[in-house]
Amino acid sequence: MKTIIVLLLFFVAMHGSAVAQPEAMRVSQLELRVATLENKIGTLGGASAIAFLFGAFCALWAQNTGRNAWLWFFTGFIFSIFAVLVVLIKNGGDRDHGTPGSRKRFELQDYRQQ
Repeated sequence: MKTIIVLLLFFVAMHGSAVAQPEAMRVSQLELRVATLENKIGTLGGASAIAFLFGAFCALWAQNTGRNAWLWFFTGFIFSIFAVLVVLIKNGGDRDHGTPGSRKRFELQDYRQQ
């Protein structure tokens, strides 16, 4: 019985100290938390824009070389710098070996013959 009374007094004391906190202090803490969240959102927005540009670059390259543009967009979006390095390596390999993935250079004579 004594244990229950001691625990009850402990919880009442803890609740009283939380209520005794001045209103101004609670408001300033809330403002600080809101400012921190706004800063995180701003940082996240910039990082998302950069990741989108990496994805768009990889998708454009894939579309121009006859590869799956959606696959390369998401690869570039998620893995950004690593995906661009793979794109550059693959592009160099395509140009060196003349593989079917590389596009044929536009020639006006070929267009006139059609």
